[in-house]
Amino acid sequence: MITANGIQFSRTINSLADDSSLSLKFDAGCSSEDDYGSNDCSFGWGDTVSGNVDATLGHDLEDGSTFSVDLKLDKFISWSFSCAACGSNCTTSVPIVNQDVNFAMPDCPITADGVTQAFSQALPTDSPTKGVKVTAIGNIEVKDAAGDSVISMDIDATVQ
Repeated sequence: MITANGIQFSRTINSLADDSSLSLKFDAGCSSEDDYGSNDCSFGWGDTVSGNVDATLGHDLEDGSTFSVDLKLDKFISWSFSCAACGSNCTTSVPIVNQDVNFAMPDCPITADGVTQAFSQALPTDSPTKGVKVTAIGNIEVKDAAGDSVISMDIDATVQ
């Protein structure tokens, strides 16, 4: 199902640490599924997005672990940043809208653990992009303090 106005995304898990696992399943809105859960998803403005995440982090993420984003917006505008995965704030500026974003990362260490959690969240009724189509294609990765990849994924997303 493709929704003309809303959020559409697909993702490819490139790597996941051998001691970790991930399954993210949405109750509706996705047209395919793989070993990591739902994929090729489309949600309209005002939809309630619900599902379940079942994940295991096999080893602690300690001080020195990183979270990085390397995206192309609308195929040519670079949005790349890297932050500590824990223990500090992450700050970036969103291109196109030139808006600074600052959010707290969890305290260090993020201890190895499993989580099974249901979720349900209503999307806003109107697009934050005011109906302008914005695409984002690229990679998101988390590395542990030793520099080893915990998870690397490619995303292809559209907001309209």
